[in-house]
Amino acid sequence: MSRIVRTLVVALTGLAIFAPAVPAGAAEFHAAEFHRERPTTVFVTGDAPGEAEKPAPERSVQVAVPAWRYYITASCASRAAEIRRGAAYWGNGVETTGSGTPVGCTSGYVTGCGAARAVGCNWGRGQRIMLSTMVRDFALLAAHEFGHNWYGHSGTGCASWTNANTVMRTNMC
Repeated sequence: MSRIVRTLVVALTGLAIFAPAVPAGAAEFHAAEFHRERPTTVFVTGDAPGEAEKPAPERSVQVAVPAWRYYITASCASRAAEIRRGAAYWGNGVETTGSGTPVGCTSGYVTGCGAARAVGCNWGRGQRIMLSTMVRDFALLAAHEFGHNWYGHSGTGCASWTNANTVMRTNMC
């Protein structure tokens, strides 16, 4: 399903309620404060521009992916345990000190990922991952973005831990 069609479906079904952009100078912005003020916020994960559409995962609980490597950058040091949990969902991931997919974090939206207010992006099937700390379930966002090493989005709706298909949905609710 193309990004345009997904966006249209989300807009028409009323699933997307976008939060305002983080104001300039909001260096002390914290996700917990954001969610107390806007408990119904739905965030959209991005699609890196120019990348070929990948298949969605099957609707099964079991997933089997090849061995892969990642490392957590300094910008994510305080969220490392949640990133490890997201990586562990897919299995066969090895955390390193500097090789494999670099995982970075930002307190705002992720830019350059095909959506104005994306909260996560995986460029080049694991060449680089960026995660926003604005989401409630940061480990789920990490699992979703790691999943883009092998899979595309499975459809619109809120991501959940139910199975690989729901992990790869387009929205973090």
